[in-house]
Amino acid sequence: MIFKKIAKKGLNIYKDIMKIKTSSLTSVSEKPVKLVGFVKCFNEGKTGNLERCLKHLSRFCDDIVFCDDSSTDNSLEIATKYTKHIIVMPDEFKKELYHKQKLLELALSLNPDWIVSLDPDEIFDRDGESGGIRKLCYYGDQHDIDSFSFLYYNLWKDTKNFRTDELWLKNWQPKLWKNTGKLRFDVKEGLHLRQYPLGLKMDRRTDIKILHYGFATEDRVNKKYSNYKSLGQTGWSLERIKDEKTLKLKQFSRDWFPLSTLKISVICLIYKSIGYANFVFDSFQKYTNLYDNIEFYFIANDPTDKLIDYLDKNHFPYKLFRNQDPEEYYLKRVYRAWNFGGFESDSDIIVFVNSDMAFSKNWLENLLRRLREDRIVTCRLVESGKLRSGKYGIEKNFGQTYSEFNDEKFQNFVNHISRSEIKDGGLFMPCAIYKDSFIKSGGYPIGNRTEKNGNITPGDKILFYEKLLPMGIKHYTVFDSLVYHVQEGEMDS
Repeated sequence: MIFKKIAKKGLNIYKDIMKIKTSSLTSVSEKPVKLVGFVKCFNEGKTGNLERCLKHLSRFCDDIVFCDDSSTDNSLEIATKYTKHIIVMPDEFKKELYHKQKLLELALSLNPDWIVSLDPDEIFDRDGESGGIRKLCYYGDQHDIDSFSFLYYNLWKDTKNFRTDELWLKNWQPKLWKNTGKLRFDVKEGLHLRQYPLGLKMDRRTDIKILHYGFATEDRVNKKYSNYKSLGQTGWSLERIKDEKTLKLKQFSRDWFPLSTLKISVICLIYKSIGYANFVFDSFQKYTNLYDNIEFYFIANDPTDKLIDYLDKNHFPYKLFRNQDPEEYYLKRVYRAWNFGGFESDSDIIVFVNSDMAFSKNWLENLLRRLREDRIVTCRLVESGKLRSGKYGIEKNFGQTYSEFNDEKFQNFVNHISRSEIKDGGLFMPCAIYKDSFIKSGGYPIGNRTEKNGNITPGDKILFYEKLLPMGIKHYTVFDSLVYHVQEGEMDS
């Protein structure tokens, strides 16, 4: 590797000219690392920034330390939902490094291995949230690196575009710090001082992005301008905040937004079996990390009265679908119900599952971190052997009814075969897709298609390869998202 030495006001940091790509860290050996989030805040509660930031950090940090600069909104109240490690300081913007030093002392008292610092209007991208930040910690420990820098992507007046002209896409900041035993801030008063501590010697850049919401609305731009002006900032460094004479924007990919910022619906059809309703719901709750942006609900598809009574009495989440023609061939009613579930969802991402499926640890997280605008992603199925399996499917019997299912043996099997990769094609469910892509495709066709030669083309194959593929959306199977499929569950129930 080629390194260059950069001196910054008495602090020597070695920066690698080449960025570390998160995708190259899949083989990094993971050992226990204590990672502590570091956030200082003033009046970011009602903007929505603080909740977003703390929810994001809670996905991958072991703990969070928080400094509130005497906010007059609900910032402190929000912070107490995510951490008990809180200090309150006076509202003294020019003394922010004094406050950060106090916060650093609080963080160090928790004996962290690494500290990750974000302002309330910042988050990392999806790769960062979905394991990338922690992988950098492991990588740093193995290669004697004690700091990682990230490039800022400044959302400009909305969440669809980011600014690229002048210096808007040149701001790299060290935001992930190893506890070297020598960390301390260079405490002084002023604006735009160095926001990372002394005691760091080797820094590396990474392709994980920082998503910056500080200019994401017209109001935020105006407030930034007024605030810095009131604090004595003048000249080009102030005027560039509002000046758009050189404005250049690029579209912001929704694939960069971390999963904590998106609403996700897991949708399951059910029509008669109380046993399978309990089976799939219990497995979902046991093996899915449940956050407030993830919901599970049944589509009760022309259900029996007994099933509806049970769902109601036990407070199962569901939406009722009654087909206009209750005598229509059952498979057509199934596809209509899937479309009803997808079209009626108010989520950003929809995930379809069957009621005769059982899940494994991290199945949903691993599935969704592979989702992209140009992909529909499916789990790898382990199937009971009632029916022959398909591409990438594994025939291994862990139970051919919900009551026979051996969860312990299935989970042990998953631990042996799970691997972090994706491959083209595969089976069709469970699947995850952006909701608007599903809508644009028109959803599932109503039933299978009989070809002139008598062969049957399944409706899900029509959706994946005749509707989505021409839209540029390819089908992939995720090999570390494993799900057990009883097969023919409710039909045999």
